[in-house]
Amino acid sequence: MTTIAPVAPLDPTPATHPAKRHRLRTLLIVLALLLVAGAAAAVAGLYAWDAGYEGRILPGIRAGTTDLSGMDRDQATAALNAAYPLGQGRLVLHTPDGDLIVPYSAAGRRLDADPMVDAALASGRTGSVLERAQAELRQALTGTTIQPAMLLDEAALEAAIRAAVAPLAQDPVDAAVAVAGSGPVTTPSKTGRAVDPAPAVAAAIAALRPLDAPDEVVIPVDTTAVEPAVSDAAVGAAITEALAEADRMARDVVLSYRKKTWKIRAATVRTWISFSASGATVQPVIDSTKIPASFKKARKAVKEKPQSAVFLKTRSGKVFGVAPGSNGRKLDVTVTADLVRAELETRALGTVPSRVKVALVDLEPDVTTEEAGAKAPVMTKLGTWTTWFPISDHNFYGANIWMPARYINGTVLRPGQTFDWFTAIGPVTSARGFGAGAIIRGTYSDPTGAMGGGMCSSSTTLFNAALRAGLRMGARDNHKYYIPRYPLGLDATVWIMGGVTQSMTFTNDTRYPILIRGIKTSSGGTGYVTYELWGKPDGRTVTLSRPAVSNVVKATTETEYVSTLPKGQRLQLEYPSNQMDVSVTRVVRNAGGSVIHQEVWRTHYVLWNGLIQVGQ
Repeated sequence: MTTIAPVAPLDPTPATHPAKRHRLRTLLIVLALLLVAGAAAAVAGLYAWDAGYEGRILPGIRAGTTDLSGMDRDQATAALNAAYPLGQGRLVLHTPDGDLIVPYSAAGRRLDADPMVDAALASGRTGSVLERAQAELRQALTGTTIQPAMLLDEAALEAAIRAAVAPLAQDPVDAAVAVAGSGPVTTPSKTGRAVDPAPAVAAAIAALRPLDAPDEVVIPVDTTAVEPAVSDAAVGAAITEALAEADRMARDVVLSYRKKTWKIRAATVRTWISFSASGATVQPVIDSTKIPASFKKARKAVKEKPQSAVFLKTRSGKVFGVAPGSNGRKLDVTVTADLVRAELETRALGTVPSRVKVALVDLEPDVTTEEAGAKAPVMTKLGTWTTWFPISDHNFYGANIWMPARYINGTVLRPGQTFDWFTAIGPVTSARGFGAGAIIRGTYSDPTGAMGGGMCSSSTTLFNAALRAGLRMGARDNHKYYIPRYPLGLDATVWIMGGVTQSMTFTNDTRYPILIRGIKTSSGGTGYVTYELWGKPDGRTVTLSRPAVSNVVKATTETEYVSTLPKGQRLQLEYPSNQMDVSVTRVVRNAGGSVIHQEVWRTHYVLWNGLIQVGQ
């Protein structure tokens, strides 16, 4: 918008320099002649006067304080612009960052000269001859003043001020958090600044509108603080909470399966946790891919191979029935890792840590019970027992224990038939795979003193399997002293000596045939022998009491120094075994709950002191 601002009238005193006085006298003479000569002469004189000022301003005209008499357009324009340099000067914006300069010219502030010159050239040249004569006479006597007018582009002034102060505005910087290394790192917030140019614009327009505005106008510009949306305190609180959540997560994790547990240490759990950050948000992150590496012990413990269904065959190779298979299992690593992750996420919320039950995957056997059962009847394991033993010369390196299992495997007992140990295994000779093994002689143990020595581990195992199957038990005798690998009070020794035989017997008193399986296994230097009795169950149940121990006499270990050993070498010939009396009761009931068998096995173990020889 362009605003024309009026100025105060200039000094009305007529001009008094010689040229003006000369023109005045000339005018008076002309007027006198006009009066004398009459109207026609007056007209001729006026035209002659005007002709002398063709294209120039008549005498007695000024604009403000500037006399324009006799000047043409260009002269008058130049004189006015020189008299009123309104574009010279500056606006000083005083800001917190220092002074900013806006020149008056930026607002288009200048004298509106053209209309003033037009008015000066037209002054005294309008109306009738008489009116013009009067006007020119009055103008010559008293003068005519044209008021100066100014141009001010307020829109340009506002734009210049806004552009000048715009850099004062600064956007606030929010506090932020990022992840570097193993933890969060913060970027501090920064307060911003806002500036409102409107008050400065209004003050500038008001100051520059007057023609007599000073060459310099100072206008203060204020700014206001703009706080960030996210403060340092907010980010600090977010980091503190994230670290607290991570601490709550990073505690021991306990995996469980039934009664077994496995602990994953807190230090390991901490290696799974990192942090993610976005803006003002930070949170702990669990790397699930690292979790399964801590499952090694649990995976090994819960793993169980599937067992295929097995055809039970007699010693002649005829199929007797089917031993049902069973599914195996293994740790479901993915699901268990998800469960651990869920436990940690729950801890982050402040809940009390709890055990994580591992997830399992079933493994089907190659031959299922259903598949095998289509060819033969499915049988039930009526009783089983396993005994471990060290593989050594005391048992002919396991042969004296495993050979009986081999010969007995596949034996079928018909209803009412009695099993006899030595009848079942046949002659104990080297030709049939037996060898020298341990025997108890009087007051000492002979490690290789008897053919087949050590087979008592096998006879004891089958005795315990038949015992738990609920069959009618027959001949049985205990060892002279207690051997810890055997069930207390339920060992069954066998031997043939001097025409006397101590066997182990039991009878199939069920209505169905029974198949006996002998199984050989080993692991490193340890051997295992297992016996299983298979048949159709008739509903009988077996209850065994805990061994009742009495009359205990503690064994000791003696040391004997001998010259038969290198000096300092130690050899343990005998291991100590307490003297004691042991009794075990078995009760067998039929499907209706009636007692079929009830017996008490009473065992006396003699005192057997240990003996260590030391070379001297």
